[in-house]
Amino acid sequence: MSRRLQEYMLASAKNGREVVRTGPFTVTITGHDPNVYLNYAVPDPGADPSAADIEALVTAFTTRGRTPRLEYLPKLAPAVEPALLAAGFAVADRLPLMECGPSDATDQPVPPGFELVTPKTDAEIEAMLAAQHEAFGEEPPTPAHVAATRAKAESGQLQLLARELATGETAGGGIAAAVRDGISEVAGIAVRPAYERRGLGAALTLHLTRAAFAAGATLAFLTPAGDAQERVYARVGYRRADAVLFLSHSA
Repeated sequence: MSRRLQEYMLASAKNGREVVRTGPFTVTITGHDPNVYLNYAVPDPGADPSAADIEALVTAFTTRGRTPRLEYLPKLAPAVEPALLAAGFAVADRLPLMECGPSDATDQPVPPGFELVTPKTDAEIEAMLAAQHEAFGEEPPTPAHVAATRAKAESGQLQLLARELATGETAGGGIAAAVRDGISEVAGIAVRPAYERRGLGAALTLHLTRAAFAAGATLAFLTPAGDAQERVYARVGYRRADAVLFLSHSA
């Protein structure tokens, strides 16, 4: 299952990005956004990189104005972490990977006074992105972000925004990546600070998870950013199954 998940994560990372092969690494670059979460490499299963491989990996990022970074399931390539740490990389994070099957999903009601809708227009897509960027402390979305997000929706990505009924204000948003090999990743679950602690995060997660199952997924997964998020996802029916390692270099 770990190999299947890693293959899915790599296929999703390649979608809409420049893809560069260097040594035992696949580097994915988002041209319109230097955000580290949208630019990273994945090692091959069983990779055992040499010093030259690591130097070429760093160069693939720096020549494109990006921070060298990796996201992967470490147990599939145990030799990568010590080799990269010795070469100046550092562990940026090590997060649990949680899974949910169709029979595991647990009802989470949409809080009173809110609705969950699929963004259809560019204005709605921008509103969803603005809520996500605000929640994650990022700069406001640009037209390039909107265009890229619209293209992903056309390629099967599931998108959802939470909106306050009384004011029409967007309260949050999230996505479920296009289903591949029966798998979908739920990600970008965000609630604007003014609307936190009302159950919107759980409702967004549940509805996106069930939408992924309706689109053909037999397994959904996500990576919580911390204990609080993990508790929310556990209420929806997710359980720990693996771990994701994030390595970065300050070059």
